[in-house]
Amino acid sequence: MSLFKKFILWEYSRETSVYVIFCLMIVAFIFLTPKEHFERRDRLATQTSRLIVQASDFSPEKDILQQRVRDMSGNPEAVVLDWREKKNNRGETVYEVDIR
Repeated sequence: MSLFKKFILWEYSRETSVYVIFCLMIVAFIFLTPKEHFERRDRLATQTSRLIVQASDFSPEKDILQQRVRDMSGNPEAVVLDWREKKNNRGETVYEVDIR
């Protein structure tokens, strides 16, 4: 059996040196990796929300829709990214509006 296959299938017992070395590598990774490596810098830039808009409140003009979404969401800086037409359980047309 090849060394790679044994490593992937992990056929080593706890008493072997390979097991000990691998555990030491895991511990070293945990304690030696800088905290900044795990921080998400793009979290706020790509965070989107979805708003369900009734057909009566929807406008295909982006500027008008954006103002209505800002009023409905209470977020004066909301930006409309995209929208999709959907049918709800009662068969009414609603729009899913993605905002940032």
